[in-house]
Amino acid sequence: MKRKIISNIFCLLVALSARSQNTDSIPHPISHIPHPTSDIPDPASARSASSRISHYTLAIGTGWSHYFSNMDLVPARNVQKDFIGASFRFMWEPEYRLSLGLETGVYRIFRVDSTLTSEYTMDARMYMVPLLLVIRMRIVDNFYLSVAPGLAVLFSQISGIGEKISSTQYSFANFEACASYLYPLNKRFELGGEARLFYIGKTNDYIMSLNAVLAVKL
Repeated sequence: MKRKIISNIFCLLVALSARSQNTDSIPHPISHIPHPTSDIPDPASARSASSRISHYTLAIGTGWSHYFSNMDLVPARNVQKDFIGASFRFMWEPEYRLSLGLETGVYRIFRVDSTLTSEYTMDARMYMVPLLLVIRMRIVDNFYLSVAPGLAVLFSQISGIGEKISSTQYSFANFEACASYLYPLNKRFELGGEARLFYIGKTNDYIMSLNAVLAVKL
């Protein structure tokens, strides 16, 4: 009797052990045939995992920019502060939310057409080329917030009074904040928009821009 009880207990333990080791199979509701679930990938999880694999991204943006000056540009009959700018961004995007990259671009800051006398006029222009280190975080799917400190090169030209005068200045205390939304068109291309505010430390001024962005995964 004792041997029979011990034998039954041993068989029950063996059965429980075998069942705990075979957690990757689910019995079929009709035929009771085990079907392994490890060989059937979840499409949603597969897409999410593939989109978060470490990769590099190159983004090109263009759009409207406006210059906010802390002083009035006078005397001036025509002061233009609205232009079309362009940005270029190279990002390293690991499988985490945080990504790093480099950014540059070309922005026209202002243009001033002044009439000094009936015979003399002056035309002044200023451009900016930023060189920034971008720190970006994915807040939710397809929506990002980024900050970017760095330097900026300011090019200015003045013509109309004698010879044309050109100068180059460097601004080191600069900062950019950006919010962007990128919608994936397919596995490689993304299309979206971004709004950014750039602080120029040299002149203590700001540039705001709204860009359409096309990004490609390398």
